[in-house]
Amino acid sequence: MKKIFGLFLAMIMMTSFLGGCVPKKEVKIVDLKEVHAAVKEALGEDYYANRELTVEEIKDLTGIKEEDIEAFIAEVPMISVNVDTFIAIKAKEGKGTTIEESLEKHRKFLVEESLQYPMNMPKVNSAKVVRHGDYVFFLMLGKYDDRQEATEEERLEFAKAEIQKVEDIINKFFE
Repeated sequence: MKKIFGLFLAMIMMTSFLGGCVPKKEVKIVDLKEVHAAVKEALGEDYYANRELTVEEIKDLTGIKEEDIEAFIAEVPMISVNVDTFIAIKAKEGKGTTIEESLEKHRKFLVEESLQYPMNMPKVNSAKVVRHGDYVFFLMLGKYDDRQEATEEERLEFAKAEIQKVEDIINKFFE
């Protein structure tokens, strides 16, 4: 019995030792202004989110609490016909999951329950939440598919490709 107990303790100690040796993945410190500028530059005149949101508007829109935010940039269009939205949040340490969940809940609301102009449905359905540690982004941006003959599926694929461009830009900041 003593041998089994000793072996058990040795295994626990070894597991603890090895667990402590696993390197933690560190997320780079990124300037949200630089990310925002790169996204705006890449989209050019197809960046329609041109009105800054206040922290109170973010809370009303997404349910995110001000005390969970370290820094943010959030923009929506001045013209309510468009849905383009860019939200970049550096969450307070350890609050990345909370912010991600709130933004994902907002995305699901837009897709499942909000009323939208038909031209906006591909963008709404391709909206995406991207997270890198405590940096969380809500993306609903890009050029509108102006092809007259395009099917709904083709328009959705077009919108997804536009979001992917933006996500690729953001991801480069964290490589």
